[in-house]
Amino acid sequence: MKTLDSLYAEAAEWLKQLRKGGLVVVVYHRDSDGVCSAVMATKILKHLGCSSVKIIPCDPATPAVTPPLMRELSSLQPDYLIFVDMAVDQDPNPLVLLKQKFGTKIIVIDHHPVSMDLDMLEIKHINTRSVDAKAYLPASYMVYKIAGKISIELAKNCSWISLIGTIGDHGIDNCPDLVKDFSSVYGRIATTQKDFSQTKYGKASEYIMSAKAADDGGIETARVVLDRATNVDAFLSAETLKEWHSGIQAIIDHAVKNFEKDAELHPNANIAIYMIKTDKRVESVVASIISDKFPRMTVAVCRESGDRVGCSLRNQKSADLGSLAKSCIAGLKEARGGGHPQAAAASVRKSDWAAFKNALVSNNTRYPAPGKK
Repeated sequence: MKTLDSLYAEAAEWLKQLRKGGLVVVVYHRDSDGVCSAVMATKILKHLGCSSVKIIPCDPATPAVTPPLMRELSSLQPDYLIFVDMAVDQDPNPLVLLKQKFGTKIIVIDHHPVSMDLDMLEIKHINTRSVDAKAYLPASYMVYKIAGKISIELAKNCSWISLIGTIGDHGIDNCPDLVKDFSSVYGRIATTQKDFSQTKYGKASEYIMSAKAADDGGIETARVVLDRATNVDAFLSAETLKEWHSGIQAIIDHAVKNFEKDAELHPNANIAIYMIKTDKRVESVVASIISDKFPRMTVAVCRESGDRVGCSLRNQKSADLGSLAKSCIAGLKEARGGGHPQAAAASVRKSDWAAFKNALVSNNTRYPAPGKK
């Protein structure tokens, strides 16, 4: 019977088999969990002697293999492809094409609800939910555990990076062994998600998200700085990241302050829909902050960008938002949506916004949190 520990060992063995001279491409989700996962994956590859490694963030609009990403991967023709923190099993067709056309060997390290078992397509699928459907263990925690199967010393040196990503994905309370390992190296500074979010490691996660919101290339800048940093203080000392964080934080604070005044409240449906007006991608951060204040209500923070509307959904207690997002985009062209029970996202054409919003209000109570009725 497969266990979480055997799953991590399986991933480590796959990585150990990489041909040292082959091109390895790592594709990561554009958030703090994805960035930290990518940085740790890079360190694992370096430890294993892989000399040709390229790192690519996912498309700004969605953590999926979009046509532009597919074109880039096709031009690179990688020998090995590693996805971290990306639910690419929702549409495996691009992965199959890469395998068939270039012989690319692929591993997916992810923690989103499983849509399909990629192992059936001879794609290594490392997802904790395949072992325990209720497990919520961020990808940066998973990569840390995989690193420990390769080198205990390597894992120790990466624990502070894993901590940043795990804080960013609100997973600390589910990862007490990471907290213990981190504390044994860096000292005990906190134990809970709430307390860790107030530390400099929580601020580091904020820096990554601010970089994502401030500039299209910001997430890569944050990843490169984190990869080169020897500790969290070195990461936080980067002037560009400081400036981005200061500017973005003012926008976030303004949006949070005006939530109760400007949001559309639907008490019967237990949902608040809040359209923010900014050209910065801050909806996910704003949604998380507001959800901390109203943990049993579904919060939908939305933003127009070009001809599309993006929406970040949060509900810590009473809804399955991944299922809700998928239900609300059903029948809408060029719509994307999905995620975790407590946090999800969707993107629709502006012309479909009214239909999507109506579906949010109508469907929210139809998808209770797992285990709830």
